[in-house]
Amino acid sequence: MCIIAGLCAVSVEVQAQNTSPLDIDVVLEPGHLFEEGWIITSPRFSSNLTYPMVIDPMGHQVFNELTPNQGFCFEHHPEGSLTWFSSLGGYWEVLDSSLQVTKTIGFDGANSDFHDIELQENGHALIFGREIVVVNVADSVPDPVDPERSLIDCLIQEQDTMGNVVWSWRGTENIPPTWCTHCNWQSSLLDAYHHNAFQTLDNGDILLCLRNMDLVVRIDKETGDIVWSLGGPFSDFTFATAGSAFKHPHDAQLIGEDHLILFDNGTGKPDAVSRGVEYVLDFESQVATQLQEWVHPDGSYASSQGSIQRLPEGGTLIGWGTASSDDYGGGMVTEYTAEGDLCGGIYFPSNHFTYRARKVPTDDLPMRQGCRDELACNYDALAVLEGPCFSPGGPCDDGNPCTENDTLGVDCLCAGTEVDPLSIGGCADSLAVNFDPCALAGLDLGTCQYEVMFRADATALDSLPSEVTLVIEDSPYALTPGGFGTWTGSLLLGNGNWDYQYMADGAIEPVQRTLSLAWPLSEGVQEQRGCIGLAVSSCPGCNDPDNPAFSPFALDDALCSGGPSVGCTSEQAVNFSALAIFDDGSCQFTAQSDCPSDLDGDGIVGVSDVLALLTFFGSFCP
Repeated sequence: MCIIAGLCAVSVEVQAQNTSPLDIDVVLEPGHLFEEGWIITSPRFSSNLTYPMVIDPMGHQVFNELTPNQGFCFEHHPEGSLTWFSSLGGYWEVLDSSLQVTKTIGFDGANSDFHDIELQENGHALIFGREIVVVNVADSVPDPVDPERSLIDCLIQEQDTMGNVVWSWRGTENIPPTWCTHCNWQSSLLDAYHHNAFQTLDNGDILLCLRNMDLVVRIDKETGDIVWSLGGPFSDFTFATAGSAFKHPHDAQLIGEDHLILFDNGTGKPDAVSRGVEYVLDFESQVATQLQEWVHPDGSYASSQGSIQRLPEGGTLIGWGTASSDDYGGGMVTEYTAEGDLCGGIYFPSNHFTYRARKVPTDDLPMRQGCRDELACNYDALAVLEGPCFSPGGPCDDGNPCTENDTLGVDCLCAGTEVDPLSIGGCADSLAVNFDPCALAGLDLGTCQYEVMFRADATALDSLPSEVTLVIEDSPYALTPGGFGTWTGSLLLGNGNWDYQYMADGAIEPVQRTLSLAWPLSEGVQEQRGCIGLAVSSCPGCNDPDNPAFSPFALDDALCSGGPSVGCTSEQAVNFSALAIFDDGSCQFTAQSDCPSDLDGDGIVGVSDVLALLTFFGSFCP
């Protein structure tokens, strides 16, 4: 129905915004990955064809969408927010984790400039502005007709959390516009500064990059004065070599106090090729020395735009502005190692270029990640980074070992079918080595197995045997020597009473032993100890570690005062005792040893022989 003549309400079909991704190529060099973190950038064909995107270290596109009239200079800030510039609104937009606009920031008193914004950790915003002003350049540009020129002034402004201006700076009040090295002074409107990047330094000073002046300056935040300038016609520094000077700089950043990196478009140089470059600034000699450079891989020239970033591990990320790649036709972003090797690149189609690219640490990117497939059971309508998707009916693990055929439901919950405990036939005793938590509790199916350790002590015998065997239920199991006259071994046994004996050198002991493994066990299986020939767990011995008859298995001191088990155990000795188990150091030797190194003739080469040799060390032979 028409409400006012000429204005009528009409029915319109609401259509979803086209979010088709840009067709790009991500190429990793052999043996390389991108450094940890997310690469964020925003190539565009025009203001209404802008594609913010996020690339992970393996080169996967986790976000790539068309955002008409939004997305220029897509960037992450120290205080954790994401921003981009709205070309339609003419202001900056602060974004939440789903890239929804939560706040807009515009320059107070002039037009907002789209080249840079910095959201600081204290909540303040540093932004660029632009304003057309009229200046008189009669002293620098002879013009008998009209010495006045209109130019775009460089404005910087700091706003607090409420949008109040707490600091401002104007280019024409601090840097003469006639410093412009790329101006047509006959033009009616001059872009003398072309301010494109700033950086807040540790002490609060501002580093400012001015493209059309071939200039980087440091601004004293307190006074607004220029601390130093690099480049341009009145530079405080000279370049160590003439060919190392930059032209049309972008994205200048100070690293520490004396290292400067920037993107050098190279405008006006013979055979111009764009590059990233790093300088070392010597403030005493006022010389800027080129430390390294990264030349465009295809030797291309960017007439505008471009960025550079030093990465945490020493690598370098470069956005090449309007410099095109030979193979893909459009702009690109490349990453290099600390040694200068190419890790890989992101390549855009023809006539698509990016103003800036940045690497964001893995845990710092405030973008919601989740499944973006509407058919998946875990679809997240607010997710912007592509995450794993799951389909109903797909396999899963519900964490319950007693279910089978676990599948996802329409609610994305994982559930399986309970396994019939009787069909398992497992062991329900938790102390068994084959315990099955899904077995029917309280039911003995005769399947439980317990690891039982046996230790036989042979020191009560007249002499040590050469082998000991465990005979259990008439079945023999050889044991292994365990030291100090003991033998050990383990068996897997089921529930029940087990009769066993020990056999030494083929002679069965007279003692009958029984092990009870009643189902279910009330406590863990202890080591089964026995003194061969005696119905005790350990044989008589000596528990004094300083005594020759010491045994770590002895429970008493019956042999500490000597006995048949203590004596000379060396068969080469004249007083060798076949009954001795513990050597008491009493061995005596009279016969000549066949071993020339056995100096004391005790049948072994030991410490005493070394000591004997040392008594003769350094003497002369006759």
